[in-house]
Amino acid sequence: MSDSERAPPSASARDAAFPEVAPESSGKLPEDPVAGAKSVAEWRQHLEREEHERRLSYDRQRLPEHRRVLKILQDTRRGYDAAGTRQGVSNAQRAFASTRPKLVAMFDAIDHWGVSSKVIPDYRNLAEIFAETYPDARIAALAGDPTAFRRLQGEVDGRFAAIDAWLREAAESEDE
Repeated sequence: MSDSERAPPSASARDAAFPEVAPESSGKLPEDPVAGAKSVAEWRQHLEREEHERRLSYDRQRLPEHRRVLKILQDTRRGYDAAGTRQGVSNAQRAFASTRPKLVAMFDAIDHWGVSSKVIPDYRNLAEIFAETYPDARIAALAGDPTAFRRLQGEVDGRFAAIDAWLREAAESEDE
């Protein structure tokens, strides 16, 4: 008997050969949704740890460049803080304005796209603060209104502390 003369398998024979895993009308997968959600969460945590390690490694490889950037930013802050007159603050602001393009080039040399180094956004933020907000607040403090300057000092302290903590962690980290 040829293949063309054979009768197609019966529905019950097909069902036995290919058992139905889940009814198509149910719209549900046979997997355990709780276990699936747990697995997805564990995978996301793994990816987050991998990204953290990647960024640590990236910044560890550029620690000398980070130290140079930090020195400029910290010296800029010291210049503003040490200025005891409006003219002194203006001089410090002009000095920073002339240094800023070099500083921005240093940011780009560390991380051109700004997506690998964790601290580049903080550097950019500090540069923005030191361009106008910090000197304006320092002048207001010298004139008798220290409120904005004290707030900015706290914000800048926090950013420097976060940068320092990250770079310390990067320096102590090891590649896998």
